[in-house]
Amino acid sequence: MKIKKVLIVYKKSSYEEHALQEKDPNYLRLVRERSVAIGGSKKIHQEHLETFWQVQEDLASLGIPFVIRQRYYLKEVLGYNLILTIGGDGTFLEASHYVSDQLLMGINSAPSQSVGYYCRTYRKNFRQKMMAILRGKFRLQRLARLLVRLPRGERVPLVLNDILFTNCHPAGTTRYLLSIGRIEEEQKSSGIWIAPAPGSTAAIHSAGGRVLPVTSKKFQFVVREPYQPFGNRYRLLKRIVSPAQEIKILSMMDEAAIYVDGPHLMFPLRRGEKFTVCQSNQPLYAVW
Repeated sequence: MKIKKVLIVYKKSSYEEHALQEKDPNYLRLVRERSVAIGGSKKIHQEHLETFWQVQEDLASLGIPFVIRQRYYLKEVLGYNLILTIGGDGTFLEASHYVSDQLLMGINSAPSQSVGYYCRTYRKNFRQKMMAILRGKFRLQRLARLLVRLPRGERVPLVLNDILFTNCHPAGTTRYLLSIGRIEEEQKSSGIWIAPAPGSTAAIHSAGGRVLPVTSKKFQFVVREPYQPFGNRYRLLKRIVSPAQEIKILSMMDEAAIYVDGPHLMFPLRRGEKFTVCQSNQPLYAVW
């Protein structure tokens, strides 16, 4: 495979952001005290930097041109046919929101401390994988994504990991009308997880969902902590959904929100607004 230009998307470590740049007094105090509240942040930072520099060194030695972008300043990935993420799953998911037909490779920058489901590459095997890509002998994994349609036409990135629909206030009840096919049900709960197959091992699994084969085109939802009045049982608590079906949710709250692939991307919903979730016809292709 011919690689025209590589885009490196990286994250700042917690230590770099809070200790080195912000010089946060509380964070620095915790570092001095070796508090469990920050774990091994300095060690993780060093491991992250070693990966960051090793990736650049390997690309340069292979004669592959590259550009570097910090994850929160990423705006587009046009002009690149391979995107590398250095960090963990959060960085991979952030980059996936900009990817259409480009290849995406996740590099776990601190494997001694973190587990990255989407990050199957490490500092020590990165060069080997890049050489396999150049020879056209590498594993490519198709990952299904979900499409979210909002009532005001606001663009939502394709969802790779999960969607959380909930009350904006964590202690507030989530009230809504849930519809799938001909079944429509008014519910109260702590919210709803919705996830495609690649995200089925994440939060939705912890909430009681099933782990689906990563190649599956099906998706699923799980209602979190449903409140079922005495004598009333919900039919739509969790379900595997076929690729041809849609999930429709009508907000019955003044302040509701949809969180996409983590806590950083949020879309507000007003009372009476409905959104739909369905299978996207634009999967992601990851170097596995």
